[in-house]
Amino acid sequence: MTVNPGQTTTYTITVNGSGGQTASAQATVTVGPGNGLFVAITANPSTIAVSQTSVLTVTANGAKTLVITDNVDTQNFSLPPGGGTQTVSPSTTTTYTATATAANNQTATASVTVTVTPGSLNTSVNHIIFMMQENRTFDHYFGMLNPYRRQQGWNIGDDGLTYDVDGIDDKLSTITNVNDEGQIFTLFKLKSTCIDDDSSAWLPSYGMVNRYNFSPTRPINMDGFVHTAEGYAKFCANPASGCTGGQFTDLAGQRAMGYYDRMYLNYYYYMASQFALSDRWFSPISSESIPNRIATLTGGTTEGLVWDPGRNDHLPQLFIPTIFQALDGGGVSWKIYYSTTNDNCNAGDNTCGAGVTLGKMPSTTFTYFGYSKTYVYANTSQAACNPPTQASGTAVGDPNNDFCIDVTHIAPIGQFTKDTNNRALPNFVWIEPGYSHTDEHPGSGQSILRGQAQIASLFNTFMASPSWNDSIFFWSYDEGGGPYDHVPPVPGFTNQNTDPSLGITTDIASIAVNPDAFNPCPLVPGSLHCDLHPTDPGINPGDAPALLGFKAQLGFRLPNIVLSPFSRRHYVSHIPMDHTAIIQLVETRFLNGVSLTARDAAQPDLLDFFDFSNVPWAKPPSGVPQPFDPSQSAATCTPTDMGP
Repeated sequence: MTVNPGQTTTYTITVNGSGGQTASAQATVTVGPGNGLFVAITANPSTIAVSQTSVLTVTANGAKTLVITDNVDTQNFSLPPGGGTQTVSPSTTTTYTATATAANNQTATASVTVTVTPGSLNTSVNHIIFMMQENRTFDHYFGMLNPYRRQQGWNIGDDGLTYDVDGIDDKLSTITNVNDEGQIFTLFKLKSTCIDDDSSAWLPSYGMVNRYNFSPTRPINMDGFVHTAEGYAKFCANPASGCTGGQFTDLAGQRAMGYYDRMYLNYYYYMASQFALSDRWFSPISSESIPNRIATLTGGTTEGLVWDPGRNDHLPQLFIPTIFQALDGGGVSWKIYYSTTNDNCNAGDNTCGAGVTLGKMPSTTFTYFGYSKTYVYANTSQAACNPPTQASGTAVGDPNNDFCIDVTHIAPIGQFTKDTNNRALPNFVWIEPGYSHTDEHPGSGQSILRGQAQIASLFNTFMASPSWNDSIFFWSYDEGGGPYDHVPPVPGFTNQNTDPSLGITTDIASIAVNPDAFNPCPLVPGSLHCDLHPTDPGINPGDAPALLGFKAQLGFRLPNIVLSPFSRRHYVSHIPMDHTAIIQLVETRFLNGVSLTARDAAQPDLLDFFDFSNVPWAKPPSGVPQPFDPSQSAATCTPTDMGP
C-alpha cells in the first residue's frame, strides 16, 4: 500500500484470525517541511485566564514572509521566514492563523485557538508574594492618604464608589497623648526621616491601649503611646541598658505622635492610591517583630510565647508546623528571598563582614523553626551537606563555607529579579527585609528613604516582568513598633474612634480568635510554652490575656499595599484581617483550603481586593514616580529636630 499523508500520521494495521484473535502493529510516517511551502503553529498553554499569556510557536519552510493574524482584531505579528515565537495575551478566546507566503505568492496557512476562561483565584493566580517591613503603624505612614487621594481624584473606584481610609486628617487637633510629666502632645508632621527607636513588645502594646489597666473591662483609651516612647527612651539612654537602635534624644516621648505624608513617602502614597489597600489590617499578636513573624508563618500561633523565643527566652528551635511544611506536603513550590545575612551585611556582599562564623547565613525568621534544617543549617566542620543543600561556599559564595543551604528554597534577594524576569517564581514567595539596612525600623540613624527606595525597586521590577500577569504581591509591616494609631485592636471596640460616615461596621472580633489551646502563661514555674514576666499583662488571673488568651488584643493596624494586575483601582477594604489572611489565601489557592490553625481559618478570603474578570491593571500604571531621593537620607535624618 502506498500512502501520501499531508502531515505526520500514525497508521495501524490490524489482522483478524479465524479464531477471533487479533494482532496489530503501528507505523508513523513523519512529514517534514521538505522543499515545498509549509507552516505549522502551536500555542502553549492553549487555555489561559484573562491577563495570562500564551506562547505561539510557528515553524515554516519555503516562505518569503510569515505573518500571524487573529479573528478578533486587525493586530498582526511578523516573524522571520523560518518561524519563531510570539507571546500573546488575548482577553477572549482567539484563533491565531499563521500565513506563509512564498516568492511566487503561493500561501499556506495553519491555525491554533487559545481559549480564555473566566478569571478567578484558581485560574488567574499562580504566585503569591508576601513581604513585611518593620515597625510602623497605619496612621504613622498612611493616616494622611485621604487629602492626597482626593486631590488627585484617586478615591473613586472603577465602580463609581468613593473609597476613603480611616485616617487622621480629620483628627489632627483632637487626638492627644500625655507623658509622665504632664506634657500634652498632639499629632504632628515629622520633619526627620528617622526617629528614635520605640517598643511595641507585649507589655508596651497593652500599655498603649490603657497605660495601667489590663482587665477585660478596661477603658480603651489609646493613651499610652507617648508614655511608652518616653519610658523606652529614658531606659535606653543609659549606655548600660544594652539597647540597640542608635542614640535616644527624645526623652519626652513626643515622636510617638509624629506622622509622615506624601512629601517623603511619595512612592508609597502613589502606589497605595492606585492599587488596593486595607485600613483594617492588623498584626496577629500584640507584641514585637519576631512573635508576629512566627505567628504569620504558623497561621497564627506561637504556642503561648509572647517574647522572642531566641533572643529573649533562649529556647531551642521551635517545632510548630509552618506554611512551608504544608506546601511541601502538598507538592507546592516556595522560596524565601533574604536581603541581609547574620553579620549585618547585604545578601551577596561577601566583601562585607569580618569573617564571623556563620556570618553569611541568611537573616530569616525561618531559622527559628527546626524544620528549616532541611534547607539551611550550620556546618562549621565542613562535612558533606545533606541533599538538597549544598556547601555555602559553592551555593552563595560564602568565604567561610560554614553552612549548608538549598538555594532553590532560600536565595539572596538578587535572585528575585532573575526569577521574576525568567518566569521562575515559585507558587509562594516570602521576602525578608533588609534588617538594619532598608527595613524602615525606627532608629536614630535609620532613614525611611532607603527602605522606600528598595521597595520601589522590587515593585518596579515586578511590574515590568512577565511574572506580573499571574501574581499578587502583598506588602505590609510586621508590627506597629510604637507610633500612634487611633483604631483599637481590641474586639468590640474597633470602631469607637472612627468617623461613622465611613460606614465601617465590621469589628475585629470575627478574626480575633485563639489559634489553638496555648495561652500566655507565667515563665515561672511555666514550661517551654510560657514566658510572661512578672509585670506582663496576663500574669494576674484577672488580666484580659489570662482570661481570654491571645484574642484579648491583636497588634495595631499596619500600612499595606496589594499589588497585582487584579487589584481593584483605588480600592480600600474595611474588612478586618491580620497577616494570617495571606497564609489563608495561599492555603485556599494551593492547599484546598486546609488551615494551619483556627486563626488563619477565621480570616476573610480577601477576594474583595480583586477583579479577576476585568483585570484593572493588566497594564501597570504609567508615570510611577521615583521615590524621594535616598541619597538625602543622611541630610533628612534629624531626630533632634523632628518637628513640628
